[in-house]
Amino acid sequence: MTTASTTSAASTTPVASPTPALSSVPAASAARPGTLAMLLYVLPTVAAGTVVAPITAILPSLYAKYTHVTLAALGSLFILVRIVDAVSDPLVGYWSDRTRSVRYGRKPWVVAGALITSVSVWFLFRIPPAAGIGYLAIWSVLFYIGYTVHEVPHMAWGSELTPDYAQRAKVFSFRAMADTAGGFIYTLLPPVLFYLGVTATTEYTPTVFHRLGYAVLILFPLMITLAARFAPPGDVGTTAHGDLRGLLSSTLRNPPLLRFLAAYIVAGAGTGVFAALFFPYFDSYLHIGDKVAYLLLTAMIAQFVSQPFWAKVVTLIGKHRCWAYGWIANSLFLLPMAFIKPGPSALWPVLATTALYSFTNGVSTVAPWSLLADVVDYEILKRGVDRAANYYAFMLFLAKMTASVGGLVFVFLGAVFGYQIAEGAVNTDFANLGMLLAFCVLPGAFQLLAIPFIWNFPIDRRRHAIIRRRLQRREALQARRAVP
Repeated sequence: MTTASTTSAASTTPVASPTPALSSVPAASAARPGTLAMLLYVLPTVAAGTVVAPITAILPSLYAKYTHVTLAALGSLFILVRIVDAVSDPLVGYWSDRTRSVRYGRKPWVVAGALITSVSVWFLFRIPPAAGIGYLAIWSVLFYIGYTVHEVPHMAWGSELTPDYAQRAKVFSFRAMADTAGGFIYTLLPPVLFYLGVTATTEYTPTVFHRLGYAVLILFPLMITLAARFAPPGDVGTTAHGDLRGLLSSTLRNPPLLRFLAAYIVAGAGTGVFAALFFPYFDSYLHIGDKVAYLLLTAMIAQFVSQPFWAKVVTLIGKHRCWAYGWIANSLFLLPMAFIKPGPSALWPVLATTALYSFTNGVSTVAPWSLLADVVDYEILKRGVDRAANYYAFMLFLAKMTASVGGLVFVFLGAVFGYQIAEGAVNTDFANLGMLLAFCVLPGAFQLLAIPFIWNFPIDRRRHAIIRRRLQRREALQARRAVP
């Protein structure tokens, strides 16, 4: 997918000034948001972090276990919501780019998405015993639409807080830590409810999710109000935004973006498998479902600690190499789980392995998101068009699309290996082998296949500095021409 001309595009190819007018492109050192500004910006991510992982990794299994929803129906639902995403994600990205304002930036979109998400989560987390696939489908579709309306503009907003290479990594490490902080809420809720006497176990049950729904209704409005009122809107100049018809051709003519998306598609398939099988593996295979909350807490702590570490590594070796080394390490730490015997004794080795896996996986929440902001700068330089929200919409859509691979794995495990996750089900050795291969081997294999796309990524720190200098010179030239 790459050529010599591609890898030197940012550093050696003269770029004529495009027709679309470019307004203010701040110097790399001109915009360095302070800690308070970054904290205010990431507050909504705390609330979002309380719902995304539970909905993708735990909720489908609970609907299959406690309602009339079947595994086959879940697989079909995954396909349905991905079709909705294929339509909604590019539209939200396009409209967000077109409608941002100097005063409010992308904040109206972020607020609207938070409201839609809160309502849909409330109904999803009720898990009525009589619910069928229709109930789950309606609220799942609404959730993913609301999440897109919130998340895509919020990510693009983060890329506009600063043009600095290292500072962008810091912004997105703050965002990743906020997401992890939200994860602590759903992770700690089962043991807290157990010790308060509300539930009889530390397992994730419909009662736990119902209480989590209340937490979301409180958190999201509070966090979004603070962010919308006090966080800086970011750089919202008048750079041209392009149109939907030109989006596909622009993507195909952006080699760094194609490499980026290819890596994300390949590795994302493995991430989707891991997320979908996380709860069933520990519950129905290792038989430590009542300890999943502790495993999630361990994962959250390890990932939270890792995020500033990976942001620091970015400053030392660059985003793409940091990303590659992190994924290589991450791909290896699931393999030991294949040798852990089911039963209560599995807890401690699983805790250790989960901590190592989650620490190395922290790179996925820092390096790619900040690197995509640099790819946006490349597009502005080459074509004079700002497609920040469109590109983040691409990335979010691919994340959700590859997550659907997990839904297909449910169908595959049932149809090929005969694996069952229903309450009281007993699986054969062959069925258990299928679960081991799917959970312990497939995610890492997909990640390793993605490494060639990012190892020699064409936009490193030096080339990004060249891009920023050229944008600044163009802006200065246009400013002089504007003087009568």
